[in-house]
Amino acid sequence: MTDDPLALQYEHAFDVRMNFDRRWNTGPIHRNGPDHGYTSLGTGSTVSGPLLNGQLVDHSGADWPVIRTDGVVELNAHYCIQADDGALIYIRNLGYVHGPLRAADQGPDDEPAIPRYFRCTPYFRAPEGPHDWLNRTVVVGIGRRMPKLSPGDPPDHSLVRYFAIR
Repeated sequence: MTDDPLALQYEHAFDVRMNFDRRWNTGPIHRNGPDHGYTSLGTGSTVSGPLLNGQLVDHSGADWPVIRTDGVVELNAHYCIQADDGALIYIRNLGYVHGPLRAADQGPDDEPAIPRYFRCTPYFRAPEGPHDWLNRTVVVGIGRRMPKLSPGDPPDHSLVRYFAIR
């Protein structure tokens, strides 16, 4: 602990393994605009950690991403967590995801200078009780995409580690 009131303090809250059902790319709404998508939540997603345990409610939501022309994906996901005690918690997750990107001054054959990135900021609606701390705490997530690349791979999913900012 530090005496600096502006020092960032955080703790690991929980991890989510989010299994996906299907992905659609609906294309741009306007000519030369970004693509839009829809990724539905599948079954068997888990929530585990020191501050929250449970599962994502099967098929309870989806992500409606905007796939920008610069290679950045803007996340806009809504879904429901069912805690081990049965409490239902709504989550809206906003964030940015991109693979390695080339800087503006890089050529097409240069190694990408901008590293892979997956960060999100969830907002919660939790009932009164043991999980209502989510209603008044800033939480940030660091994620990793795990696409299904071949038939023997696990299902298409993402892993996200969430931290409570104290």
